[in-house]
Amino acid sequence: MSPIQLADISDVHDKSFDYVVIGAGTSGLALATRLAEDPAISVLVLEAGKYHGDEPSTRLPAMYAKNFDNPDYDWAFATTPQSHADNTTYIWHRGKGLGGSSALNFYVWNRPPAVDIDAWEKLGNPGWNWANYLKYSNKVINFIPPPDTKVTAERQTSDPAYYGTSGPITVGFPNGSTGWDVTLQDTLNKIGIKTITDGSGGQGIGTFMVTSTVDPRTNARKYSVDYVPSPQPSNLTILSLATVTRVLLSKERPGSDAIATEVEFLFDDQKKTVKASKEVLVSAGAIKSPQILELSGIGDRDILQKAGVESIVDLPAVGTNVQEHLYVGISCELNDPENFNTLDPLHDPEIAAENLQLYQKGEGLFLTGLLNLTHTPLSLVSTHADAIHGAFTEKLKAGKYLGKPGITEQLEVQLDVAKNGAETELISFPCFLSTPNPPEPGKKYISLVPAINHPFSRGTIHIASADPLASPAIDPHYLEEDVDLQTFLEQVKFARRVGTLAPLSAHVGKEINPGPDIQTDEQLTAWLKKNMNSVYHTAGSCSMLPRDKGGVVDPQLKVYGTANVRVVDLSIVPLHVAAHTQATAYTIAEQAADIIKGHFKA
Repeated sequence: MSPIQLADISDVHDKSFDYVVIGAGTSGLALATRLAEDPAISVLVLEAGKYHGDEPSTRLPAMYAKNFDNPDYDWAFATTPQSHADNTTYIWHRGKGLGGSSALNFYVWNRPPAVDIDAWEKLGNPGWNWANYLKYSNKVINFIPPPDTKVTAERQTSDPAYYGTSGPITVGFPNGSTGWDVTLQDTLNKIGIKTITDGSGGQGIGTFMVTSTVDPRTNARKYSVDYVPSPQPSNLTILSLATVTRVLLSKERPGSDAIATEVEFLFDDQKKTVKASKEVLVSAGAIKSPQILELSGIGDRDILQKAGVESIVDLPAVGTNVQEHLYVGISCELNDPENFNTLDPLHDPEIAAENLQLYQKGEGLFLTGLLNLTHTPLSLVSTHADAIHGAFTEKLKAGKYLGKPGITEQLEVQLDVAKNGAETELISFPCFLSTPNPPEPGKKYISLVPAINHPFSRGTIHIASADPLASPAIDPHYLEEDVDLQTFLEQVKFARRVGTLAPLSAHVGKEINPGPDIQTDEQLTAWLKKNMNSVYHTAGSCSMLPRDKGGVVDPQLKVYGTANVRVVDLSIVPLHVAAHTQATAYTIAEQAADIIKGHFKA
């Protein structure tokens, strides 16, 4: 594929485009490219970061976290100290540059259970349901099925009904595997967790081998830059290194909807503007999109006033309802390391160089990918599930959330989903992934990574000043709801137990983290609060809900109180999903494109 052609500032400044898309990330580039399929429409994409193209650190698989903390690739946001987690501050890595987090993520492609998506419709969003999700997510992908030998030996099973074959993002199973994932599945089967054929088919409860956005024919990452066709359409203009500062809004008369007329951005430290003749589409991600709305005067009047921003649309829900998945790593030595593939040896520069040569031949450790995921309700992993859910139910009945529009209804739906759905997750990770104790050079490790998928705690993301270059204040309210802590704690204990069960236990040696000295619930809780992390799946900060129920956008993704501003990214998700979020970010863009084109019917 030919490189993307980037615009010059002279092609953009003070010019007019039908649609101005803010952010060239996972959703933004997908949305812009679909809109530009109409040659009569002009589309501009403004991206704060650089274009990384086919740089090895972007395309090469098994480079997990390679570009974390690199300011050319990663925003590396920091949360406020979390009062329910020992005042710990957590880093939220997010992709910066064309492709956004699809250029920085861990490649996983999986869909949520159908009940998770249907819950969006229940909350007041006609047309946002599993049937449409499946249709639009299939538009994204070109699925490459594995050879029969992999299906049989490694259980790389799939159902063709759930995979498109003509989309821009190639999806398949990794060509390299650890060697323990089938044994892990056998172990889980023995304790009542079933193997399912396809984890992306809307069922999602059980253990399964997961696909990724690495092309198994080339062993290279596919990310949202691959949406842009070659040759690039002349009506699709992309400007990098352009940091949007605000959307300029006007009101024709008091009480009328605000109209976006221009977008202001910084280029070479100078303010520039571009006109939007039809719409402004905010696709800056769940952290930056609420920031841009607030800088533009859309948000809670009191928050804007404190930050020195004029209030144009009083919309208190902007930057609220923030939900984020959490994980923590449990790492153990492998008893018989010669029988398994892990990424640990790549820390040795000589071994890494050797494997780079092997990669050119389609061999070696760089082909090793994530393969096994396990999604379960809490009741399958803990005997305390009923008590944990019951305590939260009583809190809801007591009216804790009275005065917070829509939150009680939302949490009631979530509680029902959590009791019967994929509330907890166990990830099989092919190397050492835990803290605080370090790995020992030369050894290989298995990491069993427990995560929670439906957090009940709700956070906020708000501007603290009118400075567009300042990060917003990110407060996820981690573990504020005790149900989250108790669910996470039970899932951690379950993950540790799995490593002690046959047949997996034959291969699992000394536990490094948390370590044998940490055994009681109190000790595990203290370790968890210091060593847990974001799964980088933030959602909800511009929720798609009725305005009087805490919504920011309507089912057409239009921002309440505006005539022509929409948000198109994970921030519109009203209730989090039990899946890694890459597929959902693309799917939102696909459905949004048809809504904007007038092709969608709920």
